[in-house]
Parts: sequence; structure tokens; C-alpha cells
Amino acid sequence: MIDYSIEKCFLVTKEDYVNMTVDKNSYLTPKENKIILRVMGMIAVCCGAAAFVSIRESIYQILCWLILILIGFYALSYYDVIAPVQSEKYAQKYYEYHRKQLESSVTLCVTEELFQTHTAAHQLCLPQKYIYQIIEGKHTILVFIDKNEFCFIPKRVLDDESLRYIADFAGDKYKKL
Repeated sequence: MIDYSIEKCFLVTKEDYVNMTVDKNSYLTPKENKIILRVMGMIAVCCGAAAFVSIRESIYQILCWLILILIGFYALSYYDVIAPVQSEKYAQKYYEYHRKQLESSVTLCVTEELFQTHTAAHQLCLPQKYIYQIIEGKHTILVFIDKNEFCFIPKRVLDDESLRYIADFAGDKYKKL
């Protein structure tokens, strides 16, 4: 382990909360679900396109094939485009409604043995061995205490050296999205 520690103080912003929600939802969605939906989308697009080209006896059939193609494209783009946009909109509304509870100053301290965060309302002090998993998302670091509970660190407050240190701190419990 490197002899190094991280001490940061930051304010959780609306953008941080929205980014955390998108990263969390991306992580919590099983890869199998993503694969199955994409395969179904490809099948729908291919079947719809083949039928559109070969079977055009009436306007209703043409519309059905076009709708099948659109459903296929929807399924293909759901986890990459649609779900993140929905998550962002929901998180923005949630943040606005709960702004006073969510907008807080956070002090982060990571040492060789401990992961600590402090806010006005909460304090977390975890030895490294009790961390369930640390996930590096696109904009946030998600620190899971167990399968369902976590705290987050916006990547904007960490430099490259701090990110490497957190990865070293977590060891085999560290994963990138």
C-alpha cells in the first residue's frame, strides 16, 4: 500500500447528484438485461426491415413493419440514451424537491486503512475490509457499504493521483463501469 492519504472538502451540487444517479443506475442494471434488450432490438429491426422490403401489400402492413423497426431502435438505444435521460430528469426533480437535505458540505478522508466521510447529518468511518465495492463511474466514484447502501464522491474533486490511490485502497473491490 502506498503511504498516501486523501483529504478533500466539497459541496454536493445538483449536477453531482444527477451524475451519481446515472452512474448508479448504469451499475445496478444487470449486463444480461442490456444484452437481451439489444438482441431483441436487433431482431425487431432486422425482421421489420426484411418484411418491409418484401411484404408491402397494404398501408397497414407497411405501418406495422415501420412500427416494428421503431420499436427495435427504441430497444437498441434504451440503456445508452433513453434510460440515462430519464434518470437525469428524475434526479433533477428529486434534487430540487429535497435540495436542503441533499445540498451539503462533505469532508472526505481516505487513509491506508480507513474511508471516512462527514456531513452535517451523517458520518461514515469504514475500515478498508468492510467496504463492499468501489465503482468508478463516468462522473462519480460509488463507494458501496453493502449491496444497496453507498456514498459517492464526484470525480471533479479528485485528481488522477487520488483516483489511483482509491483504486489501490479498494484493491480487488474496485471496478470501472
